[in-house]
Amino acid sequence: MNAVKGKSKLGDNFFEEIGGRACLARVHRILYDKLFAHPWLKGFFAHTKREIVESQQNDFWAGLMGGPNVYGGRSPRHAHVHMFIPAQAFAVRHAILGEALVEAGVPADLREKWLRLDAGFERAIVNKSPEECHGRYKSDPVIIVPLPDGLAA
Repeated sequence: MNAVKGKSKLGDNFFEEIGGRACLARVHRILYDKLFAHPWLKGFFAHTKREIVESQQNDFWAGLMGGPNVYGGRSPRHAHVHMFIPAQAFAVRHAILGEALVEAGVPADLREKWLRLDAGFERAIVNKSPEECHGRYKSDPVIIVPLPDGLAA
């Protein structure tokens, strides 16, 4: 089966320029190591299977970057509608992604492009209040993870 090539706002070769799926897997492994260990952000993943999240991220970003478009999941807005994600949480995660890109050896010019594209998802997943959130299903609770005492966002 041949996957359809994704459409990239980063140029036709961005997926290949970063090193393809191997680079995505490396970046997401590092990113999720950090997120699942973070004193605040790990709470958003309390009921999440890491291997599924990483695989979905690899598929999602591959298509965005002009690689195989095989992602069949929800849009970012619908995938996160059950989570109260304040701007500070997005900013912390975005900074951690920047660290992961450096650690994974992504060149500076490509890191900048990747981070710009990532920043574009802020409006889709950040909420001003928990009232903007709802379960994906009737039995799905809204996930609210308070910032731990003493931790600066």
